[in-house]
Amino acid sequence: MTRRGMSVLATVVVAAGLVLCGCTAPSSTGSTASPGSAAGARDDTQSLSPKDAVTKVMADPKALPVLATSKGTIETGTGAGTSAVIAQVLEVRSEANSTLVVWRLKSATGGSVDTASFQLAYPPLMDTRLLGVVDPATKTTFRPYTYVPANGDGRDLDCACSTLPQSVDGSGQVLYALVPSLPKSVQKVEITIPGFATTKGISVERARA
Repeated sequence: MTRRGMSVLATVVVAAGLVLCGCTAPSSTGSTASPGSAAGARDDTQSLSPKDAVTKVMADPKALPVLATSKGTIETGTGAGTSAVIAQVLEVRSEANSTLVVWRLKSATGGSVDTASFQLAYPPLMDTRLLGVVDPATKTTFRPYTYVPANGDGRDLDCACSTLPQSVDGSGQVLYALVPSLPKSVQKVEITIPGFATTKGISVERARA
């Protein structure tokens, strides 16, 4: 994931969404994060929809290292029970206006498993807006931005985060979440995903001055 790609994503979400809200929530013992305005430098991809912009950014062929791994289960929305899965955190990059979390969801068994679920959102949504980036010092949890699509009817609320795939196999699928920028004092974070053990001690990557 490139630094330029991060800025492109933050810019396009603002341009296409009209209104950005920091969908943040406190942890059980912490405070609520205050979202910043996710705006970046102008780019030739600014006219793209958020979905198309994310596709462009996530198409970066650069192989990212696995920073943390957590086992969990997905309660499938089809009523088929639960699927054993693994979440791998690949990158946490904080810049002036936003923080990009890149992670992979894969089958724990190696075979294809059902992952269509409301577990990481609120019915009828199947996105990943309940992923949390936690500052362990203050216990503040940062949630993905949400926004009202420019061409919606005013009632639609999208998330600057991935939708859960219908299924994953042993190779997995790379997903993302765009959350508010982290304070400069935050060097390591925890990642919380409903149904998974919390991953701790994940280093935050920052742009060079």
